[in-house]
Amino acid sequence: MESIQAKLREWVEREGRVLSEEFLRVDSFLNHRIDPRFVILAAHGICQAFAGHDITCVLTAEAAGNVIAYEVARELGAYALYAKKGRAATMAGALRRTIISPTKGTTTELFLSREYLGPAERVLVVDDFLFRGTTSAALAEMVLEAQATLVGFAFVIEKKLGGGRKVLARFGVPIVSLVKVARMDPETGRIEFAEE
Repeated sequence: MESIQAKLREWVEREGRVLSEEFLRVDSFLNHRIDPRFVILAAHGICQAFAGHDITCVLTAEAAGNVIAYEVARELGAYALYAKKGRAATMAGALRRTIISPTKGTTTELFLSREYLGPAERVLVVDDFLFRGTTSAALAEMVLEAQATLVGFAFVIEKKLGGGRKVLARFGVPIVSLVKVARMDPETGRIEFAEE
């Protein structure tokens, strides 16, 4: 797994763009234009970390996490499920949470159909970024409300300065981040990576 993490770190360093001390632009390969090679590599790292956990459902929030969640689910032989932004008219018995987007600063309602998340599911929450942890915490709360088993959290990139890991620690499950960013300097464009 260390070699996967090193390759992903190199990719982020080469192609990521530091916009501020908080914002890292990765839309050229991860969450706008997608490079399948990067996604496959990241998904493989996540699957290695959670091998043997009998995951049946990979859960994310619409839309940035969809691609990585799908690829993780495909490799694990599980279902991919995403919480929709806004309730679809066809959704029955929805679980609902309200979150504030750290990137947009807007309030969003997330909805999941109880039809697809129940006590039989073993769920891994996956997303492209861990920053403040509010979206992933909301997803974990929905997993618990549905009486499913929360197996863990997995992220491609963690921006440690956001404190998201502390927010998620209360769930008592493993938290895996493949690339950990300690600091970013918008003036130089330098990304400082964390080992822990």
